[in-house]
Amino acid sequence: MKDYIRRSAKFILYIVLIFFVVLGLYPLMKYGKSLSDSLTDLLANSRFTTMFGILIVYGMLYPMIAFVKIKRHLNGSFEQNREKIERAFEKLEYVKTQDVPGKVAFRKKSQFARLVQWHEDEITLYTNENPVIISGFRKRVLRVDKLIDLELSKEE
Repeated sequence: MKDYIRRSAKFILYIVLIFFVVLGLYPLMKYGKSLSDSLTDLLANSRFTTMFGILIVYGMLYPMIAFVKIKRHLNGSFEQNREKIERAFEKLEYVKTQDVPGKVAFRKKSQFARLVQWHEDEITLYTNENPVIISGFRKRVLRVDKLIDLELSKEE
């Protein structure tokens, strides 16, 4: 739940920041209109407030849509396939940040990539049982899952 609230707050902040830059600073630079006048005009417009409200609701639902947990069946245990899985993460430029019994976490190597992703780049493997559970941002989890599948099928 804590992750959900944090991710939702980050996404809403991101939406507000984009609205501020595009709809607040643009009139200032183009027409010389002060920021407070631009925001007052925007808030008086019912279409803008409706659209902004819809985007805030989407921001609250975004973590449920964008972050997933998928099950990955392995041929054998996680320990038997550890090298193949770590090789898949290395190919995608991830580094291991946490390795405790039952949980392994990976993050991007590049600080720029982490900043662009608002530090929501962590992919976590829960290794207690087979199937292994991979958790993180949907697009990256699916990419890692496909690469793990490729690594596992190479050996066979």
